[in-house]
Parts: sequence; structure tokens; C-alpha cells
Amino acid sequence: MDQVLEQVIQGIAPMDLAKTAECYQRLASLTIRQDSKLSYLAGRIAGVQGTLHPEKLQKAVIVFAADHAVDGGENKTKGKNSKADALEIATGRGPINKVAHRIGAGVMLLDMGLEEDIPESQGVQNLKVMHGSHFWVRQDAMSEDEMMDALFSGLQIGENLADEGYTAIGLGNLGERALLTAFIVTASFFRDQLEELPEHMKSGQKLEKLKKVLDERHFDPAQPLALLQRAGAPDIAAMVGTILAAARRGMIIVFDNAVTGSAVLLARALCPTVMDYICASARYLEPVHKMQMKLLNLKPFVEMDQNLDQGMGSAMGLTMLDASVQMMNENLK
Repeated sequence: MDQVLEQVIQGIAPMDLAKTAECYQRLASLTIRQDSKLSYLAGRIAGVQGTLHPEKLQKAVIVFAADHAVDGGENKTKGKNSKADALEIATGRGPINKVAHRIGAGVMLLDMGLEEDIPESQGVQNLKVMHGSHFWVRQDAMSEDEMMDALFSGLQIGENLADEGYTAIGLGNLGERALLTAFIVTASFFRDQLEELPEHMKSGQKLEKLKKVLDERHFDPAQPLALLQRAGAPDIAAMVGTILAAARRGMIIVFDNAVTGSAVLLARALCPTVMDYICASARYLEPVHKMQMKLLNLKPFVEMDQNLDQGMGSAMGLTMLDASVQMMNENLK
């Protein structure tokens, strides 16, 4: 493992469990009944920040953009849809811009691997390492250099946000066929439980074909960096780096859909302690997301009937953190 990456991982300390326990005890002693979800988050905030009286959170939503499997045969738009969505955010007209403005969060768009280029502007950074990842059935999704460049860009983003005073970040994604990547990464972690997949995901020899791909392509979660290179994508690699750096700097990280969830799975495989800093926001009906919640043993706070991207679900999670901070400061005097 790269020496710098190893140092980052070693620098991720567990949260203060004593402070978390104190928070829960104080909340339980109140005569006014507290919302269980907000109380849970309050304990997490207390443990991460080491206080029962946290300051107002400084929040940001980071949207990691990349197209996936561009040479896989299903690429009909050649990145035009992704570019249009990215330009909406770049000009401040995207749905996430409006939601983030309402909750007092900044929005940052990172072009890690869009098939088409977008110009840099305020809030938009071009960190592109490739013009879309490769289809993992045929070849590695990225070269090792491309994967590490994206991961280290994410590390730097996490460090920069911490230096600028941010204390909570929401992860979002933008790009075509990203759910395909999320599925194969998640299936790799689920290798011994694939029989539990929904029927439509394993009918007609699908399960046998999936097992064959996992074995022949050596998608092994015990080697998370190799799995990231072979089956991931540059946006997911950058998310992994950001998660690790943010955890090392004591920031709270919120994720939402299956794409951001696949980055959480990989970050946890590299450093289990990062889970002290990570919160799930929304529960989706989408099967891959359900698989991830089972693996991570997480219970998201909001039920969704659609698989939101661009950080919309994470933004909702940030509002829950805000509410928990307010509850702590009003009730734990």
C-alpha cells in the first residue's frame, strides 16, 4: 500500500465512545421524549466532535462526476446526458444547488471522469483522470495509476474542506451507468450470499454468469484497492479518498444511494474505523442499496421510492444532522 495512504488510514482514530454514551444518558434522562433518529445522530455527533454542545455545522455537498463502462455496448448518448446534468449544476440551476442553498450547504462538482469535458468555474473542478471508466467484464475499469490519481484527488479534497472549516459533508454522484458499477462492487462483497439476491437478479443463468465474472476477473473485497481498480470508476475512487481524509480530520460524512454506498464499502474495507464518521441518509427500494445496508448494518432515516443521485439524499441527511445539533444545544444545557 502507498505510504501516504497508509498514514492517512493510521491517522483515523475511533470516535469518543464515552462522550457518545454520555450524550445518550443525558437525552434519556430528559422528561421530554426525544425523537429516536435525532437522538442516535446526536450521539454520533458527540462522539465525533467530543462535545455535547457542538457548534453549527459547516456543510458541503460534493458531487463526484464520471461516466461508467463507456465501452460496454450500452453507451448510446456518449456522455451527453451527463454533461447536460453537470452543466446545470455548474451554472447553479441544478436541483441540488437549490436544495443545498436552502440548508446552507456549499456545492462542489468534481469532474473525475465524464466522457465529455465541462469547463471549470466557481464550484467546479476538473480533476479528470480518464474519459469514462472501462467495462469491467472486458478489462480493468481503470489502470492502477488512474485509480490512484483519482483516490489521491479525493484525499486532497477532504483535506482542503477540513482546512476551510467544513465539519459535515454529503456525498453525491453524477454519471451514466454508475449503478452497474455499484452492483458489481457490492456483489463482490456479497460473494458468499448471492443466493439471497432477488429472483429477477439471478434468473435465467444470471447468478452463474455473475459468479463466473467475479471469479475470473478476481474481484476480491479482501484486496479493496485491486477491486477498486478492476471494477470501480474514478468518481468512486475519489469518494473513497475523500471519505478517508474526512474521517481522519474528524468530519461527519453522509452518503445516500448505491453508488456512494459502494465507495463506503471500499473505504470500510480499507479502514473499518471510518464507519464511526459515516451516516446513511435515505433508504431506497433499489436492490443494490438494500444489499449495502445489510452489509453495513445501517438503518437510513428517510424512506425513498426512487434512487436519487447528485447528492439529493445526502442533503436530506445533512438536515437531520442540523436538527440533532439544535436538539443537543437546546436540551443538553
